[in-house]
Parts: sequence; C-alpha cells; structure tokens
Amino acid sequence: MIHYLITLFITTILSSHSINAHAFQEKDSIVQNQDHLIVSIQKELRTPEYRKEILPHDFSHFSHLISFGTSTNQPPAYVRSIIKLFSNMVKSPHYVNAYAFSGLLETLPEQLAPYFSFTESRAYITDSALYDATFVDRFKSTVNNLLYTKFSSEYDAFRQDPDLFLKRISNSIVTIAQEELVQEQLRQGIIRFCEIALSKLVWDPTAHEETWRITKKIGEQLASFLEYNILDDVNDLDDLHWTLLSRYCYFLELTTTDMPESFYQAVRNDLSANAEDIVLFALKEQDYIVEPKISYMQRTLLEAETAAYRHKAGF
Repeated sequence: MIHYLITLFITTILSSHSINAHAFQEKDSIVQNQDHLIVSIQKELRTPEYRKEILPHDFSHFSHLISFGTSTNQPPAYVRSIIKLFSNMVKSPHYVNAYAFSGLLETLPEQLAPYFSFTESRAYITDSALYDATFVDRFKSTVNNLLYTKFSSEYDAFRQDPDLFLKRISNSIVTIAQEELVQEQLRQGIIRFCEIALSKLVWDPTAHEETWRITKKIGEQLASFLEYNILDDVNDLDDLHWTLLSRYCYFLELTTTDMPESFYQAVRNDLSANAEDIVLFALKEQDYIVEPKISYMQRTLLEAETAAYRHKAGF
C-alpha cells in the first residue's frame, strides 16, 4: 500500500509540474533585458513557491545566472556564490525531476568551461596531458617550466636585481596557485550540488523504459564533466555515478508492481548486450570489496521483477 501511495505521489508531481513550469516560463519570456532578467530572477528566488514547486522541475534560473556570469566575464567568486545558493535551495524540495536535471546538465559543462581553463598556467604547460592531470602533478610541472623559462630567458635581469627577479617569479607562482585553488573550490561546489540533486531524483513510473534511458543519459552527462576539467578525478565521477544508480535502484524498489514485464525484459536485455557501452558502468570499481555497479543493478532488477511476478500471481 505504501509503495502505491509513493508511486501515486511521484506520478502526480511529475504530471502537475508542467502547469507550474509553463506559467513560470511565460513570465520569464516577457523579460527582454538581461539586467531586468537578473532582477526578475532575484524576486522569484525569494518566494517559497519557487523552491518547492518550480525548482524541482525547472533549473532555467540556475542556467541563466551561470550564463550571465560567463557572458559578462564575472569572476569565479560570482559563479561559486550561484552554485552555493542553488545547492542550499535544492535541499528544500523532497524531490528533483530527473528530466529537468538532465536538461540542466546538457548545457552546464559548456557554460562553466571558461572557469576551468588555465589562463595563467597555459604559457607554462608544455604537455597537453597535463590539462587532465591532478592539481599536484600539473602544478609541479607548471612551476618547473616557469622557473626554467624565466632563468633561461631573463638571466641577465636576475643578475642585475635578484630580489626583484625572484619577487616577480614568486608572484607568478602565487597567481598560478590561486588559479588552481579557485578551480578546486568551484569543482567541489559543483560536486556537492550534483550529489544533493542526484540523491533526490524521481522518474515518472508511467514512462517505463524511458526512465532507464534518461538515467543512462545523466551518467553520460556527468562523465562529460571530465572533458571540461570540471572533474579532474575519476573517483569523484565514480561517487556521482553511485549516487545516481542507488537512487534509480531505490525508484525501482518503490515502483516494482507498476512496471510492466516489457520494462524488465528491455532493461535486462540492455544490460546483457550493451553493459560495456553504458558509461554508468564503464569505470573500474574504486573499492574492490564493494559489489560492482553492474551487479548491483542486475540484482535490483531481478528482485524487482520477482516481486512484480509474485504480486501479479497473487502471492
């Protein structure tokens, strides 16, 4: 009975959101000037209705504010404050629409990309592989290259005024370190935001196979963060994938009897034929003593299908 009520609740909120979001988008479309847009967004964010009724289904304000920061060359502190703001706001609703969250992830990496470029370090990165390296490895190599470049090309300046020369080098090293530090702060903020949202995802149980498709898509979108240097550690991606998969498996447990036999067969066949191509299962497990994600998914699916069969048979 409790599963039926939860399923009914999820179905209701996912179907009713379109009315709220449509009205919200109509108001937003009236705003033509970018400055007016920011003012309009600020007013909306202050309303309790926004957090509980709009935000779970519509991340357009988050996207607009990030885009505004990029287009107007706002400092990283601006983006960090936006991410922190929405991380706290997304704690309020009891759920987050999986389709809406996927829509946000579709454009978020490109919007954030300028904040994860290496403006100060680029001149001293001689190996492109360093862009994908960890902070420690990249910083060590960058500083070594900086010292070599400065001493080899400006040695006369060093001999004339060693104190001034070393002071300039120190300033350059500090600038590079600050760039790395700011990026890491942004990175951790984004990870926290994604963790909170992923742990609240809900799917429309009447969509059946589509729920699995959108889950795989979110896994791919999260993996794209590595391409933009938004994530620089596969362990962080692995953690996000685990949160996503755990939430989806919980959804399957709640909606066991609402899924038709065709759903279980379709997902089972997909796992059997395409497991190696599914990004959600691509990473090697970071903890060898933990059940692999693919095994966890297959077991959950089998248990849900068995429960659905027993329910249908009247057991």
